[in-house]
Amino acid sequence: SYMNSMERLEPPLFETLVAWVYRITGGENLAVPRIFASFFWLIGAAFLFDLGRRMTSPWAALVGVGVFLFLPFSIRASRSFQPDPGMVMLILLTAWALYRWQDQRIWKWALLAGFFGGIAILVKIVAIFFVGGVAAGTLIYALGVAASPQAESQPQWRLTHLKSGLRNPQVWAISTLMLLPPLVYYLAGLNAPGGGSFLHWTILYRWRDLLSPSFYMRWLVFVDELLGLTLVLAALLGTLVTSARNRALLWGFWGGYLLFGLFFPYHILTHDYYHLTLVALLALSLIPLAQIVIEAATRQGRGMQVALAAVLLVFFAYHAWIGRSILVGQDFRQHPAFWQEVGEAIPPDAKAIGLSQDYGFRLMYYGWRKIALWPNSARPTDLPEIAANADYFVVTAKNQMSDQLEAYLQENYPVFAQEPGYVIFDLKNPLTPSP
Repeated sequence: SYMNSMERLEPPLFETLVAWVYRITGGENLAVPRIFASFFWLIGAAFLFDLGRRMTSPWAALVGVGVFLFLPFSIRASRSFQPDPGMVMLILLTAWALYRWQDQRIWKWALLAGFFGGIAILVKIVAIFFVGGVAAGTLIYALGVAASPQAESQPQWRLTHLKSGLRNPQVWAISTLMLLPPLVYYLAGLNAPGGGSFLHWTILYRWRDLLSPSFYMRWLVFVDELLGLTLVLAALLGTLVTSARNRALLWGFWGGYLLFGLFFPYHILTHDYYHLTLVALLALSLIPLAQIVIEAATRQGRGMQVALAAVLLVFFAYHAWIGRSILVGQDFRQHPAFWQEVGEAIPPDAKAIGLSQDYGFRLMYYGWRKIALWPNSARPTDLPEIAANADYFVVTAKNQMSDQLEAYLQENYPVFAQEPGYVIFDLKNPLTPSP
């Protein structure tokens, strides 16, 4: 089946949940996963608020929640049928539980922090960067100061405290619970084989990308397009003006995001949902800055407080309207018929290779045809070798095809089928037969 032929990079927990609802309701309805994803996002917002009010105040936390909920990218990406919204929710739950553990270093919070962190990593393995970053920041800070409230108010970093704290069984319980679920899943072989090709897009094979200044500029430009670089810089400023305890959590979170981007140099520049965790990070980091502004407005009287509330209302209303406009401005009603047409143009038993949107998933979902993807690094002259067992070359994403590849296909292979939006080349009958 198509399901077993696909790479499985994480357990299909969300997909299984949605499939159960499909069976109960009697059919597929994409509103179901969107409702679930939005629900996960709202739960994350609730715990972000509770964490933010403990870091500063309820009013400042509300500003962070507004950023989390109403940015256009947040509105669009938080309703997608992907594990990422649930992963972000669990990362926030982990940060919240770790922060509570700092207040009361009891087993309740230690177990919750480890459980939430472990499930987050199980839901999507890349969460290990963010869970690990937050855990490292909060645990090192908590263990590097004396356990008394007086030391918390005037923290003095001491290596002796850190060494003794590392012998704390609660610390080991947190770490073990965070790593146990993914270790069981992956080391026990419960995941489907074939995920190794994913590593070709990581720093293990693309480390040279990190040596180019253009990589970092493109990263900043992409973030600017998604969230606004001014907002990101304001969030970084927020980490500098808060308490040392808050700073430890936030810097751990930021460190996790930075390492995440460096480990996935290709995806961080091309996949917008790889930045979805940044929305939660921005929201948390802006809360301390919002607290300073709120305190300044409070000192200046009721009129200034009303003015600040009006400015914030306009800010969030504007971004919410932009987010809504993006959603209603897109019409995908013709997509199912188009992909069904492409699927019907490919003979049922034929093997195909090509370039298609979303890794060919749209064609697979609506057209019930699976194609192997043409490697981006391949040369056109490599086609006879790469597609030795393929019957057709399918192109539905022309923007992904180089001019050289297009010219090579047109010169060497006849067109099997062509309509607006797609072209299929016949690889079985080349125009110039091989000698």
